[in-house]
Amino acid sequence: MKKIQTILFLLLFVTGMIHVNGQTAVEIEKAGKSCKPVFLVAFNGNGAEADKAFSIADEAKKSFKGSAVVIKMNTTDAAVKELVVKYRLSGAPLPLILVLDKNSTVAGGLPLKDATAAKLVDLIPTPKASEVLKAVADGKSVYIVVYKESMTGQKNILDNCAMACSKMDNQSVTVKVDMDDNKEAKFLQTLKCDLNAKEPVTYVINKSGQVIGTHNGITDVNTLVSTAKKAPAGGCCSGGSSAGCGKK
Repeated sequence: MKKIQTILFLLLFVTGMIHVNGQTAVEIEKAGKSCKPVFLVAFNGNGAEADKAFSIADEAKKSFKGSAVVIKMNTTDAAVKELVVKYRLSGAPLPLILVLDKNSTVAGGLPLKDATAAKLVDLIPTPKASEVLKAVADGKSVYIVVYKESMTGQKNILDNCAMACSKMDNQSVTVKVDMDDNKEAKFLQTLKCDLNAKEPVTYVINKSGQVIGTHNGITDVNTLVSTAKKAPAGGCCSGGSSAGCGKK
């Protein structure tokens, strides 16, 4: 009888662990479906450093002007090994706080020694930057058309981008960004956009997330296509991180 009780106890313990640890992926998915950014705290065992990372992530969540989620992930748990591979955490300096945008795409991350609540919040992409990140994460290039409502020619530019996307077998998307949209100020700054421009500007992002070309005004379809197909160079935005977008 005692042996049976012991086996039942172990069974409940193991299944309980699987349930708890397996919830990490479920929580991330749930946050994505709710369009909430995530502060994902990756750590490898309990301790003072892990507690400090949790505290910073919680502070970031509270200071973010919107709804965000903090999720903890112990990388030593077998149940999260696929997430460890997905987020390339093997060999990473832990604790590490990753920022997942509202589409559950990695927007950036900071090791504990560099992490502050303000820096983490700053890594959360703007709505339009989030669209770009998602497209790059899906293996697509992006045409970012930055404009003002008063600018003429934007319809022709958008039409050309749509035709370019078609020629790219829909492996490209177009993202419109209004220069006067205050929510996109950070993204426009990252793109080094001239807010005094007299005509729309098209930024071409390749599949590696690099700003590979900038075109003022109307650009022909073939030029847009050839620019998007340029081979990646070293540097910005590799892997879909917004940290390097727009840097040259």
